[in-house]
Amino acid sequence: MRRTDARLPHTQPTHTPAAHSQGFTIIEVLVAVLLTSVIAFVVLTPLTGFFGLTRRSTEQVTATQQAQQVLESVRGDWLSVANYDQRCATQPVPASAQVTLTNLDVNGNPTGTPALNASCGSNAPDPAPVRRVNVQVTLGTVTSSLSVDVARP
Repeated sequence: MRRTDARLPHTQPTHTPAAHSQGFTIIEVLVAVLLTSVIAFVVLTPLTGFFGLTRRSTEQVTATQQAQQVLESVRGDWLSVANYDQRCATQPVPASAQVTLTNLDVNGNPTGTPALNASCGSNAPDPAPVRRVNVQVTLGTVTSSLSVDVARP
């Protein structure tokens, strides 16, 4: 005699493990977003510091260029004995610049601190043998200071 199997036919379960693992869970997505945020923060933080350095470097270069222009303008004016003796500048000094003069003797010792005259023509002569010109320019938080000794022509 043959035996017949009285059991019901075997059916597949309604959900399979393969069907369940086809996407990301909300936790996996949140962890990915968190990791991306941390990496972006670590990378971008130094970049903002570099932008600040670039801005300060630009201000420093601009201040130094302005100081150099003022210094060269005064030195160029003083190639004339008359302008040197009158301590005058033919070009206006920018508002951000401060010019300080110091008369020196032949040994380089300070003998006085006259002012720079804004115009030439009617100033009393001051025939110091050497004059130190110090130009200080301030732009924002940056200050540039240049100095040169100019001998009487």
